Amino acid sequence: MSSNTGYSDKNAKSVNIGSPGQSDTDKYIQSSWQRCRDQYKISPDSNIELVSFSESEVRQRREPMEKLLSDSEEVFDKIRTVSKQSGYAVLITNTEGVVVKSYADSNISHDLEQKGLRQGTLWSEKIVGTNGLGTCLTECRPVTVFAEEHYGFNLHNFSCSAAPLISPDGTPFGALDISTYASGNRLYQALALNLVCETADEIEAIVFKNAYAHQRVISLSFSPFRPLTSALIAVNDGDTIISATTPLLLTLGCRDRYELVGRKFQEAFSHNLEQLESSGVAELFVRLNDQPLKLYATLIQNSAFDARTKASQHSLVKGLESNRYSAKTADSGAQDTDTPLFNAAGKEPLLLKQASRCQRIVNKGISILLQGETGTGKEVWARALHNSSDRADKPFITLNCAAIPESLIESELFGYGAGTFTGGLKTGKVGKIQASNGGTLFLDEIGDMPIELQASLLRVLAESEIIPLGEVNPVKVSLNVICATHRDLKELVSSGDFREDLFYRISGFQVALPSLREREDKPVIIEKVLRALCLDEENAENVQVAPQALKVLCQYQWPGNIRQLKNVLQYAMCMREGDLIQVDDLPDEVFAAPVAIGHQTEQFSYAPPSRLVSMTGLSGRSPREETSERQALSEKEELEQVLEQNRWVVTRAAKALGISRSTLHRKIKKYNLFIDEQNGELDSMS
Repeated sequence: MSSNTGYSDKNAKSVNIGSPGQSDTDKYIQSSWQRCRDQYKISPDSNIELVSFSESEVRQRREPMEKLLSDSEEVFDKIRTVSKQSGYAVLITNTEGVVVKSYADSNISHDLEQKGLRQGTLWSEKIVGTNGLGTCLTECRPVTVFAEEHYGFNLHNFSCSAAPLISPDGTPFGALDISTYASGNRLYQALALNLVCETADEIEAIVFKNAYAHQRVISLSFSPFRPLTSALIAVNDGDTIISATTPLLLTLGCRDRYELVGRKFQEAFSHNLEQLESSGVAELFVRLNDQPLKLYATLIQNSAFDARTKASQHSLVKGLESNRYSAKTADSGAQDTDTPLFNAAGKEPLLLKQASRCQRIVNKGISILLQGETGTGKEVWARALHNSSDRADKPFITLNCAAIPESLIESELFGYGAGTFTGGLKTGKVGKIQASNGGTLFLDEIGDMPIELQASLLRVLAESEIIPLGEVNPVKVSLNVICATHRDLKELVSSGDFREDLFYRISGFQVALPSLREREDKPVIIEKVLRALCLDEENAENVQVAPQALKVLCQYQWPGNIRQLKNVLQYAMCMREGDLIQVDDLPDEVFAAPVAIGHQTEQFSYAPPSRLVSMTGLSGRSPREETSERQALSEKEELEQVLEQNRWVVTRAAKALGISRSTLHRKIKKYNLFIDEQNGELDSMS
């Protein structure tokens, strides 16, 4: 240990605790400086000599944490992956601040190891001064210590973000830290702090569930389909809450765990626990910062409930895939259902009926108009029509009328002769209509075709011949045109934007394609899209969607329809670990965003019950006191303070402020909170 004691007023760092508008960050950093100066007697701006322990000493300290490290291996793998990409070293300590495990997976982190960020080093605040791990353990809260916020002069090059690892009784048993070289603005480390906090929350949840393996464990979340598995309470046989995780206390706005622990579940949440056991999920209403908020309680650790849930999920999938359709598919009669059209229809009753009708007219020369929202699979249906016809071995040519500039669409359709355009092909170009001769021409978004061109198309459809631009002689074509649109053509006809005669020419038979949210065969569509994606990825042939994740996908409204579904499944394929896509692998967009009542009332079509749980805020003061204090701050200072309190997680901060996420994003942009101000130096340090 270095001889770094001996305090000198001459070189003392300036400490200015309690100044107006000071954020929590300023307070814990400056409180740490004061401890270093007054209690630990560490010389300011000294070079800190790190204490290192032998391998046997480290092994002795790591032994009590071995099960935790083993059970949390998957969690550590996630943070290691991110840290490797971003150049961070990962450190895990015991309560003394001794690093019992470290990961260095990048060139930068290997360099950091040489500087002392490695297994076996001691980061106690009493010895090292203000630093991420030591200050985190002392304050028992997540911290970022950036650059010159470190007390030791030789630590000024580092940026360290750490979070305590909390045991089920609420006491810390260690800390998790990611560190790198300091650069830019301290605010950029908010994401690093959020990552380490989320990882610490996951580890706490693992320890919690192991500790209460024989009790009922309940998760509180903002969505019935995505339980926050780290926001947990344990309830004993007497229906008494015996423990709660840190994320749950944050969710409810509790600073003291005994605001909740020791109370009966029904007393705390005005809900009967037997009802939760029977249904698995229940709605609860709490009051957070004087705002009513709807939450969902999910029983996640109860063997009887797990069995019921699995049976229910199995029944849901089977019911959707078979029972619902068996009586309805009789409409197809004795037709051959092993055709591209019936394959495209899936098990959706409406489409099966349409497939049956289309199969009868596909070779009769009747023009077909496909209508449906963007992403409903209009081109897929058009290809199925082509492949089910006698023209299946001929060309299938597509043209999106909305994707081509008006000045070019005519030449794309009709082609042009040699020398027609300056810069054009010397030999001319065959147009889409002529290229589809004998096959099928698919005109997508026909409603966006310029009105001037509609007359030319009408003539081609009537006479089955074209005259390429710059040519005189007509060219005969065997036409089969399928048109599609997401627009209301009748309305366009009424407004004069679409020719009425062309409308009747192209709509001999109209096929309405239902949106994905309207379809009854969502599990079948999800499976079909997933199988197609698996073909493009190695070793993915056994990938499946877990029942709970399937339920989430089936409940979602899908504004982007099948195109959006494909994007969501592509994302989930990237996020999965193993062959099962879980709920946590799905992107945030498929979950309904919870909003406090009174700010986006369209989310709630009813008033909450009057039985509301009233919890104090994060600070321990009443919501009225917190509101009064915040009024004294400028809006920018308030935003910075609340964002810092909520680890820069926008969703949480928005709820604390009582505004929507989009509003908070606008305010962050308005005040340039992520801009490197004042040449990258924080004005919070004096």
